[in-house]
Amino acid sequence: MAEIIKQATGIILAGGASSRFGSNKALACWKGEEKLVERVCGVMQSLFAQNVVVVKDIPRFSFLEKLGVVLSQDLFAETHSLGGLCSGLDCAPTERAFVCGCDMPHLQPALVRALWEASAGYDAVVPVWQGRLQPLCGVYSKSCLGVLRSMARERRFKIQELFGIVRTRFFQEEEVRAHDARGLSFCDVDTQEDFLKAKAIA
Repeated sequence: MAEIIKQATGIILAGGASSRFGSNKALACWKGEEKLVERVCGVMQSLFAQNVVVVKDIPRFSFLEKLGVVLSQDLFAETHSLGGLCSGLDCAPTERAFVCGCDMPHLQPALVRALWEASAGYDAVVPVWQGRLQPLCGVYSKSCLGVLRSMARERRFKIQELFGIVRTRFFQEEEVRAHDARGLSFCDVDTQEDFLKAKAIA
């Protein structure tokens, strides 16, 4: 069994609006009574000793506390991933963190470990899949916080802008394939149709 990573925090972003899903997708039933966010928490707990879930409404997610994760309030009233990333890094007890969305049920632990191992000397490590950056499956350092806060103040909410400012390692597609041949880690859920497809993979 692979060793738990103690030098980084797992951060799960669950403060989104889920507008295309029609209800809070984090709370959608994944398998039996297990919710989608619980599925992702389970994967993260197999990797990291400390895990934080960033939410807008802490009481609504209080059931997660029994899993041993920490609930953290999203520091931003608006709903955007940059705010979730900033909030998660702000409360992380370690210098670095792996950040993912609550709607990524097929995260591959081997890929997450590879991203972590590639992070030495960088402020951010971001995988590339099918020509696109995947910022919500990446490793970030607290050194990014100053830039993220400035971007939020200026209402520049695209996380991709960060990578032109901080020391970023782009984890190329051929590297990703060595650990996640099908890119399952990037299978996220935006719509009910996406959810059914993700369940079919499971």
